[in-house]
Amino acid sequence: MAKGKPWRIGGARRERWSAPEFVRQHALAIRQVGDPVLHRPANKPKLPKAELEALVARMFASMVQANGIGIAAPQIGVPLKIAIIDVDGAGIVAIEPTIDDVSEEVEETSEGCLSVRGFYGMLERPLGARLSATDVNGKRFAIEGEELGAQCMLHETDHLGGNLYIDRLRSREDLHPVRPDETEEVGA
Repeated sequence: MAKGKPWRIGGARRERWSAPEFVRQHALAIRQVGDPVLHRPANKPKLPKAELEALVARMFASMVQANGIGIAAPQIGVPLKIAIIDVDGAGIVAIEPTIDDVSEEVEETSEGCLSVRGFYGMLERPLGARLSATDVNGKRFAIEGEELGAQCMLHETDHLGGNLYIDRLRSREDLHPVRPDETEEVGA
């Protein structure tokens, strides 16, 4: 469910930003666990719309190159509160997102991260979440997600607070290497 219509990466924009040549020219390396930018809270973005859209394009290209379903600006070294949630091709850009509500029902699930390559963890996440944010045009919106959608919203907003999913593990025993015949469940 969406309240207000979020600015989305869809149609011709998605096609252009996913094109191999665009990705090659605009994708940045994904920062990995231990990089200081990933472990401190991000800042409020104060960019003109054109610069904001250019940053979102680089984020999206970086996410496409890394085969992710979401990305936060700190993952490409930019300490700003901007996230892309792309579960099922949603293409939602959330600026200064906040989690307004989560379901009481939780589920243990596997989770991976573009910034923790080669591993996945088992952790509990709420099955539902409600996020509110501003879009690229400065308009407020709210969305609700269930299961993987909720997980991605929570995961990306965690990044903006300087947290990684591995910070939520009960113990390091809940962190597992990805075997060559597996793919990470969530790469966000």
